[in-house]
Amino acid sequence: MQQEHALVHSSSKTKLCKENALVNGIEEKSSVVNKKLHDVESKLIEVSRKGAELDMKLRELEVRESLLHKEQLSEATDYVACFTVYEYSSHHTVLLFCCVFQFI
Repeated sequence: MQQEHALVHSSSKTKLCKENALVNGIEEKSSVVNKKLHDVESKLIEVSRKGAELDMKLRELEVRESLLHKEQLSEATDYVACFTVYEYSSHHTVLLFCCVFQFI
């Protein structure tokens, strides 16, 4: 009976050691996964920050483009060209061309 008890005790110790080793392995893997998760979260925060910066730069460029477009339209309307054709006889035609520039 004591021999049987000793075998059961020895077997239990062996199983307990194996289970402890499994628990330690799982804890190590969990620690690695948590570190990777933390790294990914940090990278996500950085990507979000850079995305916000790019959005702001895009809005600035759109405003600048709009201002340049308005300026271009303004310059186009400041330039006036006219052509007038006068006939002062049946054989002579005069083309009058005038340009007006307005500089800002």
